[in-house]
Amino acid sequence: MISLFLIYQQKNRKNILLCKLSADIFWIFHYFTLGATAGMIPNFIGIFRECVFINRHRKWASYKIWVVFFIAMNVILSILTFENYYDVIPIIASSFVTISLWINNPDLTKKISAPVSLSFLIYDIFVHSYIGIINESLSIISIIIYFIRKIKEEKSDEQ
Repeated sequence: MISLFLIYQQKNRKNILLCKLSADIFWIFHYFTLGATAGMIPNFIGIFRECVFINRHRKWASYKIWVVFFIAMNVILSILTFENYYDVIPIIASSFVTISLWINNPDLTKKISAPVSLSFLIYDIFVHSYIGIINESLSIISIIIYFIRKIKEEKSDEQ
């Protein structure tokens, strides 16, 4: 939860990705203990995604095909493990996470993160992940804090 909270307070893309990578590792174990495979898959794929995206400055990691690859992997694994209608929620949300982490615009990444957090909040309610519910609620609060700070900074820059 701390890692995800810190994402929204970061100003550069690399730190955002490192926080997300840390969070993914912990969430895999959490969803595994709940038997919530659909929640575990995006976090598992996320480990590899963040490792590639952190290296985006290198030629091999700079191709847009990585975005398609990681979204496709999420979809394929979700089809193979589909159990409930709400299993599609984290997969769709993860597609948006993949796009938001690829772009080189921390503000847009954070804007896209708001509906992602709301989606995972809904999924966590279905799978009774109480820590997930708390986490997503705190993430939404963190996003709001970030944008309040940003608005204040913009206003002080205008003056």
